[in-house]
Amino acid sequence: AIYRSLNPQEAAPILFHDHLLGGPRLNVYAGLAGAYAIVDPNAPLPTGLHPVGLQQGANGPVDFLIPLVLQDRMFDTDGQLYFPNVGINPEHPFWVPEFVGDTIVVNGVAWPFLNVEPRRYRFLLINGSNARTYELFLTNPVTKAIGPPIWQIVTDGGYLDAPVKIDPKVKPLDKLRIMPGERAGFIVDFSGYAGQTLLLRNIGRTPYPKGESPGGSTLGQIMLFRVGNTSTYNPDLSYDPASGILLRPPLI
Repeated sequence: AIYRSLNPQEAAPILFHDHLLGGPRLNVYAGLAGAYAIVDPNAPLPTGLHPVGLQQGANGPVDFLIPLVLQDRMFDTDGQLYFPNVGINPEHPFWVPEFVGDTIVVNGVAWPFLNVEPRRYRFLLINGSNARTYELFLTNPVTKAIGPPIWQIVTDGGYLDAPVKIDPKVKPLDKLRIMPGERAGFIVDFSGYAGQTLLLRNIGRTPYPKGESPGGSTLGQIMLFRVGNTSTYNPDLSYDPASGILLRPPLI
């Protein structure tokens, strides 16, 4: 049987995965999952993501739109994916319904780094973990200074009317919170951080919200952003979430 998704909903990031009865936890862990973006055919080209024109101006939009898929994994001594085979009760001796790994991977790479320019970037974030919730923010691992802020512009259901600023430096409880299967879109402005290396931190407890805190040197860190000293395009013509310009007209 072939099942077709007509995708009539608003522009938004979509997650899909195998739904074998009793087996999604294993198949998703093995990699049978994917994502794509529903685009608005009426939006300005070339990205068509939304009528506000979230393209990066005339500066080559694809280069500054980065997908980030977060997952936690375990590996054996040969580097193969490891999944526990001891169940939680006698009725299901091999069934581990909730898996929590000890290694964070982003786009399949353990604790990676990304070289960025001192300018605005847009990210599409997907939590592909089985049971782990992340609470994310950016910080300088050397100076411990928090920032830059994260401007969320997208949720599972599509674009927000206006960006939401997530800045723990101003509001300590503010974090970008994303649970298993959820998607989020956000913008980060690296323009004031030339030459710095920034860490995407995670303080989400597992099980959420009252479980153990993630270790600061392992599950508490997601990836690094190495900010260069120069930008390819000046000025930065991309959408500025701090401008006050709405993402779309309010719903009537």
